[in-house]
Amino acid sequence: MQNLTWFPFSIAATLLFGIAMALYKLPSAKNQSRYAVSFWQLFIAFLFSLIVFYNFIPLTNLATILYGSAWGIAFSCLSLLQMKALKEVDTNMLYPITTSLSLVASVLFGIMFFKDHISWVQILGMVLVITVVYLFSYKGKKLQYSNEILVIGLGIVFLSAFGKIIQKFASDSVDIHALQVYQYLSAAFFSLILYTFVHRKEFKKHIFSSSFTSGLMIAVPSFLGGYMWLLALTKGPFSLVTSIHSLYIIIVALVAYIAFKEKLTWKKMFLISLAVIATILIKIG
Repeated sequence: MQNLTWFPFSIAATLLFGIAMALYKLPSAKNQSRYAVSFWQLFIAFLFSLIVFYNFIPLTNLATILYGSAWGIAFSCLSLLQMKALKEVDTNMLYPITTSLSLVASVLFGIMFFKDHISWVQILGMVLVITVVYLFSYKGKKLQYSNEILVIGLGIVFLSAFGKIIQKFASDSVDIHALQVYQYLSAAFFSLILYTFVHRKEFKKHIFSSSFTSGLMIAVPSFLGGYMWLLALTKGPFSLVTSIHSLYIIIVALVAYIAFKEKLTWKKMFLISLAVIATILIKIG
C-alpha cells in the first residue's frame, strides 16, 4: 500500500496557507498600516521559527544567510504589495491571477536557465492560465483595473516567482530548517526598516496598536502552514504535494467570503477552478 503519511500535512498546509493569505486583507478592512501589520506578521513568524528550528541553526553556512536574506527582502515587499492590492481588488480575483502567472514565470525561468524541458501538458496549463487571466481582467473589452493595480500585480508576480526560484536554489544546497529562521529574520528586519522610514514621524502610533493583533492572526496560520508544507515535502512526492497545495486559492476565496463578505459569483468560482486546474497541469506536467 502506498505511504500516505504526507497527505494530512499537505491538506493542513493548504488550509492554513489559504486562511493566512485571505487575512492579508485585514489592514485595508480595519484601516491599519500595512507596514505595521507586515512587520508584526514577519517578526512573530521569526520567533516561531527560532523556537521550532533552533536545533538546526548550527547547520547554518554563508549560503543559508544569503538565500535567507534574498528571500526575506523579496517576501517582505511581496506582503506589502499584496496588502496594497487587496485594498482595491478582491482576494478571489487577485490570488488566482498572480499565483498562476508567477508559476508560469517560474517555469519559463527554469527553461531558460536550468534547461528544464516543457511538456505539452504544461503548455496546455499555460494557455489555460492566459485564458483565466484575460477573463478575470477584462469585462467585455474593457480592462477592469487601473494602471497602478496592474503595476502592483506585475510586482507581485515577479516577487512571487523570485521567491520560488530562490527556494529552488536553496533547497539543493542548504538545510531548509535553518533557512526558515534566516528567511523570517531578514524579512522582519527589512520590514522594520520600511516601517521606520514610512512612519518615522509617528513610530509608536501604528506599531503599538491593533496592527499587532492582525499581524498575529496572519503569522500563526502562515507559519504553521509553512511547517506543514515542509513536513509534507519531506514525506511525499513533490508533484502530488504541490498539486494539492494549489487548492489554497479556493480556501482563500471561501475565507474571504465569510470574513470580509466578498462576492463569490458563479463566474468567479468557475475561473478559480480553471486556475487550479491550470496550476496542477503545470506542476504535474
